[in-house]
Amino acid sequence: MSILPPSFLGKKVYIDSTKQRYYVVRYEEPSGLKKVNVLLFDQDAPIIFAVLHHDGRFLDSFYLTNKTTQESAKAMERYKKIAERKKQHKVTQDDLRDALKSEEDAKMKNENILKHLVDEHLEDIKHLWPSRLLTLQKTDGKSDNSLILIALEEALDQANATKSFQFLVQHRYDSLIPALGKHYENHPNLLDDVTNYYLSHNHRDIVEQFLDEATKNVSIHEHDLIEQLLNTAKRVDHIYYSNTMRHLLSKLFKRVKHETNESPKEWLKETIHDKKLKQSIVDTLKKKIG
Repeated sequence: MSILPPSFLGKKVYIDSTKQRYYVVRYEEPSGLKKVNVLLFDQDAPIIFAVLHHDGRFLDSFYLTNKTTQESAKAMERYKKIAERKKQHKVTQDDLRDALKSEEDAKMKNENILKHLVDEHLEDIKHLWPSRLLTLQKTDGKSDNSLILIALEEALDQANATKSFQFLVQHRYDSLIPALGKHYENHPNLLDDVTNYYLSHNHRDIVEQFLDEATKNVSIHEHDLIEQLLNTAKRVDHIYYSNTMRHLLSKLFKRVKHETNESPKEWLKETIHDKKLKQSIVDTLKKKIG
């Protein structure tokens, strides 16, 4: 299994041997295939511009007060635009501290805090901005059920699923990718996006979980979409000698029995038109469906 390209948001870079002083990466943007440009902050102030390799090595760095390059100027311009927009959000520092807590532990003085957090996530997803909320979660979060993460899941239900995929990959929230399978019917491109990306990094588990979620949610009458799901399962089986197609067929057959008046055999005949896929299904059905 290959290592996924990292997100450095929230990474602490210590500047003395006692590890008492450090800067934090609060802004990053890709630069080529294996490099990322970042801004390191002291509290809320950007101090250093750096170019990092995906393995974490510093390829270049300098204090923003000492030097400017085209790349650093671009990063600062984009960061300032985002920072100005954040000032318009109705989220105070107290709210941000509260957002790190679970719903049970949060003070919730701002009764609209969840809505404000969802709105900020939605804007970040739309523009693919580095998320200050997820950076805060990474640096200071102690709860896996924080208001920040609750709001993120709600935002993912509302946002454009293709943008959500890019956003989650950008921030390395890969565990939430399978849940996007519920949006497959409205965003069929997600199937190739998720499959090609994660199979290229040998992360079959995420692909299989996404297929499972898509299979549970796609209309049983969307024949073309179901064919695409099963062809993808066939591809996974071919690479890994797995039983992914058999697993999806089992789920689909159960749905057919509950949602239609057809038998699985009739439904298959009506749904599958790809001759090679038909043969693969026949071969699979010769084995026990579990």
